[in-house]
Amino acid sequence: MARPSLHLLPLILFSIGAIFAHADLMLDRFDQWMIRHGRAYTDAGEKQRRFEVYRRNVELVEKFNSMSNGYKLADNKFADMTNEEFRAKMLGFRPHVAVPQTLNTCASVDIAMPGEFNDDILPKSVDWRTKGAVVPVKNQGNCGACWAFSAVAAIEGINQIKNGELVSLSEQELVDCDAVAVGCGGGYMSWAFEFVIANHGLATESSYPYLAADGACQAARLSDSAVSIAGYRNVTPPCSEAALARAAAAQPVSVAIDAGSFMFQLYGGGVYTGPCSDDVNHGVVVVGYGEDEAVDGGGGGGGKYWIVRNSWGEEWGEEGYVRMQRDVAGVASGLCGIALLPSYPVM
Repeated sequence: MARPSLHLLPLILFSIGAIFAHADLMLDRFDQWMIRHGRAYTDAGEKQRRFEVYRRNVELVEKFNSMSNGYKLADNKFADMTNEEFRAKMLGFRPHVAVPQTLNTCASVDIAMPGEFNDDILPKSVDWRTKGAVVPVKNQGNCGACWAFSAVAAIEGINQIKNGELVSLSEQELVDCDAVAVGCGGGYMSWAFEFVIANHGLATESSYPYLAADGACQAARLSDSAVSIAGYRNVTPPCSEAALARAAAAQPVSVAIDAGSFMFQLYGGGVYTGPCSDDVNHGVVVVGYGEDEAVDGGGGGGGKYWIVRNSWGEEWGEEGYVRMQRDVAGVASGLCGIALLPSYPVM
């Protein structure tokens, strides 16, 4: 075997040193990430396994961000998870429950429902956060209760709009007491609305606090209802972003989306343009919409976007929110299925 020539040795040694330096920098970055997110592991072996997942994810994030995609990824709180682990832990819209026969299907009738805006007076932009109808972003933790967080946010919003008081309400009551849903195992926003109607209201967050786990129903607290609703409506027709906009102009709206992609997992900011499908698996709430003419993610949507409140804490996305491309050409159900199953509570 031929030996490398002496003049190549410095280059080889430099390359080896660069590799080790990069590994040290990545490990330092991981240690800082652990501190930032309060992460601790059971032993050194588990830390090493999580570091390898983190390293691979960061490399993909940096490659993605080096290209022009219209939005950015970040080594956020989910950066030590594989996409399979993320999907299993964080997506709770109906994964372990039967699909109701009454779910919306795409239809052709497009009319404004009572309480919704008509197209001729539809505002160009709406943000219910600035109108005081949205509580701070909450965190569902490792519990698939997104369906409860979506429904509760919509109820909190309409209560403030109708009654002038922003009250943080209990997701845990739904997780524990809604017998039709499966708590952390999944559910539908419509089931949450039906529970609140049947129970004549929902307790406050402070009186029935969130535990991020399934618990026994605290029956004594069911009578401590702070906010009630008269009913709920499905946005008509589904598969119409125009109809969703009419509803969202009047109040926050519960929606389901496909949030299972690697890009959504590590979304860091900007107008999200996919990839995703209309196989919805996560409940969120539309709290408005807008348009940034300087942004165009392609697909015919220009700079139009939905303002979507998530339930993964403020450490994800744009302080807990994601802007999702609106009016994508040829996508009837909206990006990631956002217009497929929208609904909202009625007071």
